[in-house]
Amino acid sequence: ALQPPGFMGTLVFSEGITSFLGTKKVLLVMSIQLQVKSKYDDYILVLTPWRAYLLPVMLPVRVHSSFSFLEVKEMTVREPSLVVIETDAASYAFRFMCFDDLEQVVIHVTLSLKKVFPDSSPGTLLKNSPPNLYERILQVTDSLEEMLQSSPGPCGGFSETYAALCDYNGFAFREEIQWDVDNIYHSQDCREFNLLDFSHLESRDVALSVAALSFNLWFTKLSCKDFKLNQEISEQLLYMLSKSVTLEELVLENSGLKADFAQRMAQALSNHPDSVLHTINLAGNQLEDRGILAFSRLVEKSPKGLQSLSLARTMLSAKAGMSTLCKALTDNKAVGSSLRHLDLSGNPGSLAGEDISNLQSLLRHCRSLSHLSLAGTDCSLDAVSISVTQHQGLEGTSRDHLLCPLHPHLASSPPQLFGALVHGCHTSLVHLDLSRNIYSHRRVKTISPDIKEFFSQACALQHVSLAGTKLPADAVRALLQGLADNSHISDLSLDLSNCELRSAGAQVIQDLIPDASSISSLDLSDNGFDPDMVTLVLSIGRSKSIRHVSLGKNFNIKSKEGLLDVLHRIVQVTQEDDCPLQSLSVAESRLKLGTNVLLSALGSNTSLVALDISGNAMGDTGAKMLAKALQINTKLRTVVWDRNNTTAHGLLEVAQALERNYTLKSMPLPMSDVAQAYRSSPERTEEAVHKLQSCLTRNQLRRSLPTQTFRLQQGILTSSSEQMVNEICLSVQKHVDILSSCSGREVEADVLSAEEAIRNANLSISILPLLYEAGNTPYQNGKLQHKLECLTEEASQTCAREIQAIMQAALDTAHSLCPAVVQKSGVRDQLVNAMSERIYLQDHLNLTTVLDQMVTDVFSKLNEIKLSVTAAVADCIVDAVLGDLTIAQCKLAESLPKLGLDLPPLLPEPVEDDVAAAAAAPSRGRNPSDL
Repeated sequence: ALQPPGFMGTLVFSEGITSFLGTKKVLLVMSIQLQVKSKYDDYILVLTPWRAYLLPVMLPVRVHSSFSFLEVKEMTVREPSLVVIETDAASYAFRFMCFDDLEQVVIHVTLSLKKVFPDSSPGTLLKNSPPNLYERILQVTDSLEEMLQSSPGPCGGFSETYAALCDYNGFAFREEIQWDVDNIYHSQDCREFNLLDFSHLESRDVALSVAALSFNLWFTKLSCKDFKLNQEISEQLLYMLSKSVTLEELVLENSGLKADFAQRMAQALSNHPDSVLHTINLAGNQLEDRGILAFSRLVEKSPKGLQSLSLARTMLSAKAGMSTLCKALTDNKAVGSSLRHLDLSGNPGSLAGEDISNLQSLLRHCRSLSHLSLAGTDCSLDAVSISVTQHQGLEGTSRDHLLCPLHPHLASSPPQLFGALVHGCHTSLVHLDLSRNIYSHRRVKTISPDIKEFFSQACALQHVSLAGTKLPADAVRALLQGLADNSHISDLSLDLSNCELRSAGAQVIQDLIPDASSISSLDLSDNGFDPDMVTLVLSIGRSKSIRHVSLGKNFNIKSKEGLLDVLHRIVQVTQEDDCPLQSLSVAESRLKLGTNVLLSALGSNTSLVALDISGNAMGDTGAKMLAKALQINTKLRTVVWDRNNTTAHGLLEVAQALERNYTLKSMPLPMSDVAQAYRSSPERTEEAVHKLQSCLTRNQLRRSLPTQTFRLQQGILTSSSEQMVNEICLSVQKHVDILSSCSGREVEADVLSAEEAIRNANLSISILPLLYEAGNTPYQNGKLQHKLECLTEEASQTCAREIQAIMQAALDTAHSLCPAVVQKSGVRDQLVNAMSERIYLQDHLNLTTVLDQMVTDVFSKLNEIKLSVTAAVADCIVDAVLGDLTIAQCKLAESLPKLGLDLPPLLPEPVEDDVAAAAAAPSRGRNPSDL
């Protein structure tokens, strides 16, 4: 070992330090004396952003000792040049060459800690410091704090804290974490730190990123779902929860946490009064009653209450976990006005007992609750809570008698579940999920009036799910009667699927659904409605509010004729002129070729925008029908059609049809059929999938429709009207042919009137294309084009002035902040050129396109309005013609029996009863016989 002499030695030593520290950033190097036992020896002090190194003054360079600034507990200034730094592991006494060197080191350590711990104070760190030094440090830290508040760095300086922790723990600094936070999170102004973004890294790296959140003031939410958190990460989570003053939301769903985590989490939060945590989601973790009991004690004592709590699928039991939790929430007075979201679903048996008084008390207490999910808890929807004294007073009473809600001894007991909702959150509840429960554990004779009262008084409901609850028909009646009386809500989604309603429930729905105008979406799937589907469909058609209906798994009809009748009724409902229905699902119904009846009607469909025909095994024949429908349909925006036994051939046919469809926006990839088709024909399947995706992408990006789409819509309207008129004309002509040979003044007048009606009808049909052409005549297109071009030019000039003002403001700001730099020769010109290049690029790519697209959008909308106007005129003409023909036909039909003649059949009898043949029947929805 050699002591470096003179200038050359110092230079070599400096190079040795740089080589030894590698990529670490060196901020300060100075000579100091370190107290070693009773004497002071010469050392070199090297400061990096987060650590101090002490190097002996000799070659080769080596480290005597080092400490992280995060280890520093206090700094004591004993003399103008002597400072003692106490760390967790050791004490260091430094003697500096001058007071300025001491000041530099103390300020550097203080500022570094201030970046990691924003609430730290120099007063707690510095002991016995000279007044001038303390004032100097205080001035610098105040300046730093002001700078951090105005510009704290990306995401509140997260990366600096992370780097400090990496140095403190001796772990490698992962630039990927820094880059994601500083760029992705910061550019999107994202306050949610998602552990899944870093789940591919080692657990120690994830743990350090969590630890960096402990004192971060930017992030307000931490989330993790379906990612197992090991002990290392869990420890840092608990530490972060005990320190963070900005974390508001915690989502650790299905993360492999156990009861001990919930216990320690409750302890950490109870010892942290400054916590602002109001949303907790621990769903999918096996917390069991032991963890929930500890968590309940925290909830009960929380002074601020909670806004959202999800303990779904956490293995809660009835007596210990669920009951204690509900009581704790009820006893916390703040919860009544703070709790918005409560999810206790997926805990089988947790509400299986008849005594759910704590839950009912909670629901009466929480008047701000907007989201409630008790799905899959075995909760009896008609359960009445029974107090201990009532149990004692009813000893010896049979169980069936005891559980009867109308038992005289229970007259003073709290109301059942819906009664609690009526007295509690009926004004605030938006989402109610009671699915996968049971209405009652016993035979029910009388339905509580609370059901009707709740649904008639609810003020904000948007979604109600009672799926799989085996509702009695009278409960459905009470529900629908309540909704019919409700004038507060108007857009309710009601799920009654898999309730085993059968004929009794179907009859109730038929009677009441037209009056329940608050329902906009209705799911009746899998209810055993099969023999009642015709009347049920027609009753839904009478509703003026239902826009979506799901009817799947209700088509187990033995006769083909019965199935066809139901399918044609569905078509009839969807094609009524005033039909509000926009979305239809017949998923998982195994309709097979019966699906073709629905698909063949899509050509003239003017209402449906979404259709779900998945799970119907319609094969390639159905795919071909779907392909044909898509080529002429311009209304559909979404089609779902997986699990239909479609091969690569069928997939390719649909994909080729989409090349000529410009209006369909969404068609989820039929993964099941694609996977099956890929096994036998990978190349053709890949071709079909690529074509499907590219066509949908084209349609999603397109904001205006090509002119051929409007011509197609016009052609569909014309041909369907012509078909209707021609059919009834043929029927009237048959009557005329029979009666034309008969004598009698009255008969001759009727025949002449009928012949005139036929001539007028044929004339009207012939002028329909001319009417549409008249509607498409560009009367003012030239003036409109000129006006729009003037507007776009004016908008372009306004944008140019705005951009110029932005450039000038940027230059002025740069000049005021960095005058020395901007005033240098050529710098201002460089700034102007740089901004101009960026503006040209942005304008070339976006602004011009936006302005041009505006003109296209106007003409596209104008074409839609033209079509709508001419269609209205055409409909009126066709309706008038059909009215005249109907009157003429009725008069002729009345004359036939008087003359002893038989009435001819209006439609030929079908030769085949095959489903596919029936699919080719008229799809307008109104048959000539109906007219």
